[in-house]
Amino acid sequence: MRRKATFLVTLWWVILCGVVGACMLLFANRDPVVSEEENRTLAGLPKLTLQAIQEGEISASFEQFLSDQFFLRSEMVDGATALKHVFSALTVDDLLGEEGDEVFVPARDLTDTSEGDTPSTNAAAEQLQAGADLTEPDTAENATPAGGSASVWLDHKDGTKSALFTYSEEEIQRTADTLNAYAALLPSGGKLHVLIAPRAQTANKLALHLDTESGWYSTVEPTLQTLVNKNIVVHSAYDILQNSIISGEYIYFRTDHHWTARGAYLAANAMLGSEGYQTVPLSDYQEKSISGYLGSIYLHARNAKLKDLTDTIEVFYPLLPAQSYRVSNTYKKGALPVIDEAQTNYLVFLGGTYGPYRLLEGGYQTGRNMLMICDSFGNSIAPFFLPYYDNVYMVDFRDEYYTREEARGSVKDYIRRCGINDIYIVLSETNGIGSAYIDRMMPANME
Repeated sequence: MRRKATFLVTLWWVILCGVVGACMLLFANRDPVVSEEENRTLAGLPKLTLQAIQEGEISASFEQFLSDQFFLRSEMVDGATALKHVFSALTVDDLLGEEGDEVFVPARDLTDTSEGDTPSTNAAAEQLQAGADLTEPDTAENATPAGGSASVWLDHKDGTKSALFTYSEEEIQRTADTLNAYAALLPSGGKLHVLIAPRAQTANKLALHLDTESGWYSTVEPTLQTLVNKNIVVHSAYDILQNSIISGEYIYFRTDHHWTARGAYLAANAMLGSEGYQTVPLSDYQEKSISGYLGSIYLHARNAKLKDLTDTIEVFYPLLPAQSYRVSNTYKKGALPVIDEAQTNYLVFLGGTYGPYRLLEGGYQTGRNMLMICDSFGNSIAPFFLPYYDNVYMVDFRDEYYTREEARGSVKDYIRRCGINDIYIVLSETNGIGSAYIDRMMPANME
């Protein structure tokens, strides 16, 4: 009797496993699927080929498919994660200060569109450089003296202050050298603007603690300004954003490391205003909102304690119909979105980062073109430059998005062939002073 019972239990267990396995194969999604919750692509059913079997790849690929696509997987992962974080000793402030991964950009078909190898600017724009303004660095009387370290400070309401970042004299000088070299590539009358933006992890030390913090300031930008040529303008994001943060404007996400589009507009408005442009008020832009957003800081650890801090994404549409293209060898290679309506995260801005270069066309006849050297902070700010430039070129030198082979030309080549008048450098603090981006990647791709 005991053997019979054991046999029946085993038989029913085998049948149950077989039914579950069959259901997984019949009803599971067999195609790779982008998971916004996990910030990656879930594996699809592998193709059964003789080569895959001979090389032993089919077993590992099939195991990954079963792991990624089993029934109620997302719900089970969420439940296990929530249970784990119930016992976490980390506070919300601790969690908001953690690193945030870049939003995953799914692979897309970027084959040439009907535009083909269309030159991205008129051939008449291919003019030789007239030479940049290579005058000595600005030595205005009210500028901070060069030399020594410089810091970003957080002011407390009790009269004390804390240093958020400190940069050495050598780090600042290396940045100045890179900026001066880039400014020298511009034609006569061209300007280089640079803005290093704090991430949300830094900005929210002020924005979410206005009961104890009174403001912030930086001596870094004034110090850097003394070391660069006169055709370079160094903008302080801390000066630009402080009043808006103190007044409670929503210019940084809480669960994502980026600024909001409203914060990006403030930075663009300040940079354009310094050139004397009469800028378009933000109220003139058509707007939509995406609620319930949990961004890169949340995705890094998926801690349930952050779910009460869900963000809202504000999207501001270009004033005129705009087009975007992937660019290689200064030619259009494929159409890209300006506002990606299919996205409900930070990818809504330009559909994410694509390389090696990107072009935005806004339909304006200004007679001027610009190049934006940026990281992902540039995706939400770039459209705000469309009313002031015919063509807004973008490049992100990080390895995930850029190779010299794909670009088929240096920055110097692009400036000449695309008729670039001005350069805007918009980078987060991660890729700012003292980083590999400015110290290594930018010089390596200049000429």
